[in-house]
Amino acid sequence: MTTFRVATRRRLPTLLALCCLGLLAGCAPNARKEAPWYLSADPELYGQLRYWPREEAGSDSGTQCVPASLLNPEALGYRTDDTAGDLWDRVREGYGMDGSVDERRVDRQVGQFTSRQRLFDALGTNASPYLRYVVGELESRKMPLELALLPVVESSYNPGATSRSQAAGIWQIIPGTGKKMGLEQNSWYDGRRDVVASTEAALDYLAALHDRFDGDWYLALAAYNAGEGSVDRAIERNKRLGKPTDYWSLPLSQQACDYVPKLLALSRVLENPDDHDISLAPIPDRAMVAEVTVDSRIDLRRAATEAGMDSGELLRLNQAVRRGVTGPTGTTTILVPVENRDRFLAALDSLPEASAPIRSQYRVRKGDNLRSIARLHQTSAETLRDLNGLKSDRIVAGEFLQLPEDAVLPPQEFPTTASVELRKHGVYRVRPGDNLWRIARAQGVDAATLARLNGLSPDSVLQPGQRLQLRAAVDRSPRVAAPQKVASSALAAPLKAAAATPKKVASPAAMALVSEQQAGTRRIDYTVRPGDSLYRIAGRHKVDLNQLMAWNGIDTRRPLIHAGQSLVVYVDAVLAAGTGAI
Repeated sequence: MTTFRVATRRRLPTLLALCCLGLLAGCAPNARKEAPWYLSADPELYGQLRYWPREEAGSDSGTQCVPASLLNPEALGYRTDDTAGDLWDRVREGYGMDGSVDERRVDRQVGQFTSRQRLFDALGTNASPYLRYVVGELESRKMPLELALLPVVESSYNPGATSRSQAAGIWQIIPGTGKKMGLEQNSWYDGRRDVVASTEAALDYLAALHDRFDGDWYLALAAYNAGEGSVDRAIERNKRLGKPTDYWSLPLSQQACDYVPKLLALSRVLENPDDHDISLAPIPDRAMVAEVTVDSRIDLRRAATEAGMDSGELLRLNQAVRRGVTGPTGTTTILVPVENRDRFLAALDSLPEASAPIRSQYRVRKGDNLRSIARLHQTSAETLRDLNGLKSDRIVAGEFLQLPEDAVLPPQEFPTTASVELRKHGVYRVRPGDNLWRIARAQGVDAATLARLNGLSPDSVLQPGQRLQLRAAVDRSPRVAAPQKVASSALAAPLKAAAATPKKVASPAAMALVSEQQAGTRRIDYTVRPGDSLYRIAGRHKVDLNQLMAWNGIDTRRPLIHAGQSLVVYVDAVLAAGTGAI
């Protein structure tokens, strides 16, 4: 990988054409009139020469009068023909892992690879920008080149790969390990997805593990996958039982037991792909990408457009740059295709600094805490602390928190007639496709109770727009209702009044109240205390958590309460009588 570091931007000089014209004027008069070869050659080649070396003579063959370094471009580190070797051959020559192997476990993994031709078809495209750099780093450290295949096992050389455990990048590094490795992770940049930075960190870690486990690469790889502690515990267990402590004998997880066999199997398949009926496209052994270091905020999409490049390709090469804009401070290393390097540098000269995007804010409410806010916006409490300059997790209701640019904003829900009825009065408006069972499950009530509250049978057919009572429509009192026995005549009063009125029947609410009292339950108004949670309140009153939220119209996606809030709770009458106000 060719590196070009740019501390300050300067417009590229255009002296080459003048130099060539001046020399041509002094060349032999028998030079041909046709256009010289260098005008039709690859112009990117000449961008490497910023000056004409004084000690370097021109070369004149009658048709050519150019610096000797341009006649020998390999002196600049480039190949001008298609004779570059196959990078896979270089990998095979660098194999260096040895030691006893459980052939059965390796052969089993070989069989898995031989049926995955699509993996090898994609490998040429995915690995070609990065493989040569990884190989060079391993060679400079004198590490076995089987390790260059580890990103194939981990991520298929995809910097954008993310696992269920949030491991990211070609080396699949989890956030905590990345921090220990020194990889920066913030709202602008994720070093785990930076191929250069993560490769350096991963190889440092592997080298340290190799030393820690007395030069055993198999144990080092197992620790890289399963963690040092897991390997240490497995070794200690085998020691106590008098068993061998080599990798092949350790009681590790299934994933860790397959990890080394999978890498060795892949190396064998790539060593002789024809023997395994695998078609492997060659990768030219030459630099595919160059590093360019920028020291200001750059919008990669705009830079690509200015340089006439494919913005999608530039973003794929730089997935460490979140949202396609570099950070406001420090320097950032950008990978660009070698053939576009000069155009990219020229574009940086004319590109204005990207403006900072507008951040979203969140207003802290009563009952909020930093971790619940982070979960709501799919970020971390640590990110919120860093972004807002907080020294602890303490926040105050009413203050505003800055959210990171990659925060996920929950959809805004505006109140509707149906939502107000549900929240305030416990009335649900039937939607197309609804049935009693589905509504009961979604609202946290029993289907039979829901049917009874509304004078329906469990198999009743509901009509869209129909209103269902989810709880008894009794008046709320600001104080806890004192537990008292209700005379049977008082319970019957609503029904008698309804019967005395022509063409009217008892309302579902009145019937529900009667059935509720007969069932031995009582409503109380509970005032939330500091430190309370819905789970704690439900347990204290021996009621179902989902029912408690349904009674009070609390959104199950954001079950937040605050001190001083009044909650309706329907409790057993015996419990209420025995404890008074709960």
